[in-house]
Amino acid sequence: MLNCLEIKNIAIIDNLSVNFNKGLNVLSGETGAGKSIIIDSLNFALGKRADKSLIRYGTDSASVTAFFDISNSENVQKLLEEFDIEQEEELMIKRTMSVDGKNSCLINGQKVTLSMLKQLTSLLVDIYGQNDTTILLNPSSHLDILDDYGSIKIAPLKANQEKLYLEYKDCLKKLKEYGSISELSKNIDLYEYQINEIEEANIQENEEEELIQLRHKMNNSQSILNSLDLSYNALNGEDENIVTLLNTTIHELNKVAQYDNRIDNLIERLDSAKIELKDVSSTILDIAEECDFNPEEYDRIEKRIAKIRLIKKKYGSTLSEVDAYLQEIKEKYDFLINGEDKVEELEEKKKDLFNKLYKNSIDLSKQRKTIAKELSKKIETELNELGMKNAKFEISFNQINPIEDYDTIPSNGLDEIEFLFSANAGQPVRELSKIISGGELSRFMLALKNTISNLDKIETMVFDEIDTGISGTIAQVVAEKLYTISKDKQVLAITHLPQLASMADYNYLIEKSTSNSTTHTSLKLLQGDEIIQELARLIGGFKDSNHAIPHAIEMKEHANSLKK
Repeated sequence: MLNCLEIKNIAIIDNLSVNFNKGLNVLSGETGAGKSIIIDSLNFALGKRADKSLIRYGTDSASVTAFFDISNSENVQKLLEEFDIEQEEELMIKRTMSVDGKNSCLINGQKVTLSMLKQLTSLLVDIYGQNDTTILLNPSSHLDILDDYGSIKIAPLKANQEKLYLEYKDCLKKLKEYGSISELSKNIDLYEYQINEIEEANIQENEEEELIQLRHKMNNSQSILNSLDLSYNALNGEDENIVTLLNTTIHELNKVAQYDNRIDNLIERLDSAKIELKDVSSTILDIAEECDFNPEEYDRIEKRIAKIRLIKKKYGSTLSEVDAYLQEIKEKYDFLINGEDKVEELEEKKKDLFNKLYKNSIDLSKQRKTIAKELSKKIETELNELGMKNAKFEISFNQINPIEDYDTIPSNGLDEIEFLFSANAGQPVRELSKIISGGELSRFMLALKNTISNLDKIETMVFDEIDTGISGTIAQVVAEKLYTISKDKQVLAITHLPQLASMADYNYLIEKSTSNSTTHTSLKLLQGDEIIQELARLIGGFKDSNHAIPHAIEMKEHANSLKK
């Protein structure tokens, strides 16, 4: 139940806080006072599209905070647990938007996504407004309405339909992976060839890079040998060389070592250098021997590089991709090796699942048709009580015919339905969207809401100007219907009807005022004579009218009598 709504900087509302109660809460006020802004604000808090144009002029941001009593809402508590949101005695939802496009959603102070907010608020509040009439006129929504009404009997069949549908689709997917029996042998031969080609290539990690380096070395073998020869001669050549010069240096330093202690250290270092240079000379000889150009080895390297590149071109740009592809086709090969038996097995399973799916679809359709007759009678009864004595309501069924490949049975069954309506005696029923007027549509929606209101667990229902196109005696009937709904649910209704306002458990007056060239909207809970004065205004008289005031008093007394 909605306990409190706090609105800040929405349109002409700067700061407003209002507490609501159980039962029938009626909001009324002059045209333009801001009644629609209250609903827009509540819709925003519940997750509807953020419209920056609603931000109050001269401010940078706007926010709406809604507080709900969820002590009796087990489904809400369960969802909060799934969201891992700490539960408190009162649920707080706060949504903020700013002129720079930023907006945030908080549930009990914890930031959540917009989809999480919508999922939660769909369990809290049901709002009827102009958008709902648009949805009602769309035949694609009619099946959901019927299924919701008959959920006790229909839900198990729908659950089984969904289960069979998923199993059936999985079976089709596996058959597609196998292909037809005639294609199995082709796929097996292809995978076997690819596996053998990759495994026989036996490419090693970094092998291509090493072969390219070796090829580059062989291509430059002559220049390498020349440089190695010059280097070796510089170290050990017949003429003056580095090693000979080192020996001479060591010899001369030995002559004077006795005169300076540091010279012995120099001699040791030169001895080490001489040993290192001899090792360098030896390594140069080894490298020179390896650089001897071998045409057969060069040809082998070229062919190996070409082989590696062919494998990578066919199966993956890197060795890791080639390995991954090899594992994939090995699995497919293993999968197909017994493919013929598998395909026959899956074909049988497909037929069996289709038969079960089709049978469940027929059972689901039969149950829907039974429920449809029940719903039609109840709505006709409601419409009759709402003054539409000759109204007829039917639900037409159009069944999808599955074709040979079985792919056309939807997860929701074979039924396509549409609501048909006639308001006048002697007139045939036609599509709801083509024949119903605005006033008739308001009454039809109220009849539907009154019929199904006890089926869901939503505790708060909001009716935004349900009185469109309604007056006189019918207005009184509408008021009584809303009061009936409010016995089990909290109802918030915005209205221009004195009949509905008189039936309220709580009356709120929305007023607009101007101070310092700034417009403000306020919401006030009326008491005693204030209620009578507002009823008088709605009747069409002045606050102190000698005619409207007695009428208002009489209307309120009549409402109290009806409620008792």
